[in-house]
Amino acid sequence: MPFFFRTLAAVAAALLAQNAQSQSVIYNNTSGYNGNLNFDNAEAGNEVVLAGSASSDYITQFQVQFDLINSGASPLAGAPTGNEEVEVNFYKNNGAQVSGYDSPGTLLWSSGFSSMSTIGLSTFSEGQTLTYNPDVVVPDDFTWTLVFENVPDGESAGMGLFSEPAGPSVGGNYSDAWVYTAASGWQLYVASPGNPSLQFGAVLEGVPELGTVALGVLGAGAFLAWRRRTDFLGKNCIR
Repeated sequence: MPFFFRTLAAVAAALLAQNAQSQSVIYNNTSGYNGNLNFDNAEAGNEVVLAGSASSDYITQFQVQFDLINSGASPLAGAPTGNEEVEVNFYKNNGAQVSGYDSPGTLLWSSGFSSMSTIGLSTFSEGQTLTYNPDVVVPDDFTWTLVFENVPDGESAGMGLFSEPAGPSVGGNYSDAWVYTAASGWQLYVASPGNPSLQFGAVLEGVPELGTVALGVLGAGAFLAWRRRTDFLGKNCIR
């Protein structure tokens, strides 16, 4: 391999290693617990703005708090049926406008449905954390959602609400929630006066998206290689 391309490869590898080490929390809304919002067999989540100046980020980990309760028993009693399922989805906000805002459109990533038993939930819980490793690139402004299925009558499922006075401790959101049902499609929900804002408990970790950096390095390499070739031809051509 020519010296220039060995050097270019080394630089690219160094950039990749540096970016891997720069993995950090780019969204965190886990302080100021305000109870739970249960929506059972529906899909709901937040449109969030990731911290940092990158226009897109590579998401390495996503954590979200959810609850599954027996609404007919107090205190919590018994056990889930075992058929309840949960799924996480990431969307680009390029769908039809709802209340003047672009709704979730293109699906960027989906965890697929998992039964409560496979994620370790054998008893009812008012607060449990799900952890996923999406390994997906998302824009700095996108929507994540949680979907529940097969939640029977007598049970309720949803997510914990968290709201610091100034919003999330890292990143931002819009204090409202995107909710999808088959009957109504996407709707934008806002809390009524006197109630906690609809900011769900979640944490996102990742790194700035590498595509632009990598393309820039390769582009510079291609230009320099082309220049070396034309210089060589210029020195050896017959005039």
